[in-house]
Amino acid sequence: MEMVKTRIRKNDIVQVVSGRGSGKMKADSGQDRGKRGKVLEVDKVKGRAKVQGLKMVFRHLKQSKDPQKPGGGRIEKEAPIALANLMLVCPKCDEPTRIGIRLEKQEREGGKVKTRRIRVCKKCGADILDRD
Repeated sequence: MEMVKTRIRKNDIVQVVSGRGSGKMKADSGQDRGKRGKVLEVDKVKGRAKVQGLKMVFRHLKQSKDPQKPGGGRIEKEAPIALANLMLVCPKCDEPTRIGIRLEKQEREGGKVKTRRIRVCKKCGADILDRD
């Protein structure tokens, strides 16, 4: 399988630009378009990401006899969203934006040069640093 090339990473804040819900639906009917959340995990093989608090689904679990595991019931959790439906939110201008790459060269001991790839907001030009 081929991996999807993406500039969205874990712990980024993203906004849903298309997907579940349309403009004619009620606000409480499961709309996710326009909402923001933190990326919990990215699956590059499937081209999808789980975003905290978005695309919530129910999973039904059987009750277990094992005392280590909790009892069954309905568990609400995040379902994966296609990466094409997400846009990174710039921390400086607070708007969903496309991402550019700027190369920065760093000289090391012994004359070696290391190149760092820094993500850049296309709207305001600010650096987008990794959030940990």
